[in-house]
Amino acid sequence: MDQPRRIQDLADELLNEILACLLEPGSRPLNGKFYLSKNQSNGHEEYRDFEYGESSDLDRFRLVCKRFMRIGTPRKFSRFNLRFSEDGFRRLAELLAMQRAHYVKTVTYLVRPFYQGSGWTPILQSLSFKDRALAEVHIQRLRQQTKLVETNFDLTQLCLGMAAFSALQEIKLLRLQDEADENLLDFIRDQSIRNAEDMNSSTVCFDWGSACSRAVTNLGIALLNSQCTAIRFIGPQISPEATLQLLRAPSTTLAAMGTRLTSLDINFHSNTDLTATMSDLSTVFRRFFLEAKSLVAIHIGFPTKAPLDLDLESIFHNVRWKTLRTLSLQGWRLHADEIISLLRRHRKQLRDFRLCAVYLRPWGLWKNVLNVLREEMERLDRVDLREIDYTDHFDALSQANGIEVFDMPISAAVPSSLSVAAGTDFPDQSIFTPGVGSGFGFSPVMPTRRLPLRPGSLEKIRGLSQDDLGDNGAFVPREELQLWSAWVLSGAQRGGQRSNGNGNGNGHFNAYHI
Repeated sequence: MDQPRRIQDLADELLNEILACLLEPGSRPLNGKFYLSKNQSNGHEEYRDFEYGESSDLDRFRLVCKRFMRIGTPRKFSRFNLRFSEDGFRRLAELLAMQRAHYVKTVTYLVRPFYQGSGWTPILQSLSFKDRALAEVHIQRLRQQTKLVETNFDLTQLCLGMAAFSALQEIKLLRLQDEADENLLDFIRDQSIRNAEDMNSSTVCFDWGSACSRAVTNLGIALLNSQCTAIRFIGPQISPEATLQLLRAPSTTLAAMGTRLTSLDINFHSNTDLTATMSDLSTVFRRFFLEAKSLVAIHIGFPTKAPLDLDLESIFHNVRWKTLRTLSLQGWRLHADEIISLLRRHRKQLRDFRLCAVYLRPWGLWKNVLNVLREEMERLDRVDLREIDYTDHFDALSQANGIEVFDMPISAAVPSSLSVAAGTDFPDQSIFTPGVGSGFGFSPVMPTRRLPLRPGSLEKIRGLSQDDLGDNGAFVPREELQLWSAWVLSGAQRGGQRSNGNGNGNGHFNAYHI
C-alpha cells in the first residue's frame, strides 16, 4: 500500500505557493512590526514594537522546521522600510548584522521635511508651555536631524545598506508628515500677531525641498557605490529643488545613474508653477535620458491642477527607447503633434499608454491622437485617458471655479504592496502627504476595470470612424472616455501582435481597460 503523502513531500515551489496564499496580499514591511495601544499615562494612542517571535503567519510558518525557515526567510526580508532617523538607521544596522540584507528587493526611504531656519529654539520653548509632550517630540526630531546631517551618518549608512542589498530591484522615496507636524504648524499659525511677527522674523519652516534634495543626492551616491543594477525608482512627490541639484552633478555621474534604471516613476510637487524650473532642467533630462537606454517604464507627472506649460521634447529630447513598454504622462499642456511624434517613435514596442490631466493646445484634436493609437501602435494592450481635455476648456473652468492646488498622482490611486496607510507600521503614526500613494510601480496598481463587450457592441465600436467619436475640439465629455478607450483597442493590430491574452493575434479581444 502506498504511503500517504505529507506536506513535507511537496516541492519547495509548491510550499512557496501555499505560503503566498496564507499571507495577506499586502504583507507587512519586515523590518519591524507595530501594534496600536493606549498609553495609560497620557491616554494617547501610540505604536509599540511586537516582541520577537510568533508575531505573524509568516513567522509561525518559519518556526515549523528548518526547511520552512529556509523557504520563508527570503519572503520575510524582501522589503525594508528605512526612516531618516536614528531608529531607522539602527534597524538597518540590525538587518546588516543579521546578514539578511541580501534578501531585500525593495527599499522604501521615508523622509520628513527638514526643520529649516535658526529660530526653532524659542518656538519650541513657547510650545512646551502649551503641550510639553508635543514640544519634546519636535526637540528630539530636530536634534536627530542636526546630528545625522552634520556627521553625514545618513550617507554612510545608505552606502553600507546599498552595498549589502545585492538583490535590490526597487527604490522608493516617500515624504512623511504626521499629526505632530500638523499640530506644530497650527500652533505657529494660531499665535497672536505679536508672537507671529517674532516667529516670522526667524524664518523657520518645514522644508521638503532640502530634505528631498539630500535624500535624492545620497541615494544616488549610495547606488553608484553599490553593485545594484536594473533598479526601479519611484518618487511620488519629488521636489524640483532636488532635481536642480543634478545640474551640479558631473555628466559621468548622471550617465552612471541612468544606466542602472529600468523604470522611472516620478511626480514633481510644488505650490508654484514648475514651467520655468523644468525649462532650466531640460539639459539634465537630456543627459540623463540619453544614457538611460534600458528604461522599460516611464512616468513623468506634474500637478494636475497646475499643468506644465512646456514642450514635451524639452524633457524627452527625441530619445527613443527600444525597451520601453509603459509610458505615462500627467499634468501637461501639449500639442497633439507632440504626443503623436512620441508615440510613433515607440509604435513597435509600446504596450501601455497612460494619460492623466493632459490638455491639448489649440489646433490639435484628440481624435487624431486616438487614431494613431488605434492604427499605428503595433503592440498596444492598454490605454488610460483619465481627465484629458483641451486647454481652453480647462482654463475656463479654472477661472470660473478657482484652482485648488491638490495633486493626485496617476500612480497613487490604489495602494500596492508598498503602500502604508495613515498610522500603519510606524511608531509615531506617520502619514504620507495627502494625494501621495503607492507609486506607479508599472504593475496593476491603478484602478483597472475589465469591461466585457458583447460581440455586437464590439463590432459596432470597431466600425466607428474617428469622426464618429464625438470629439468637438472644445472639451472632452467624460462619458465618452470609455468609448474612446474601447475604440482604440478594438482596432486590428498590425502584424497580429496582441500579446497579453486580450486577443488571439487576429485583432479580436473580449475586454478592454479603462
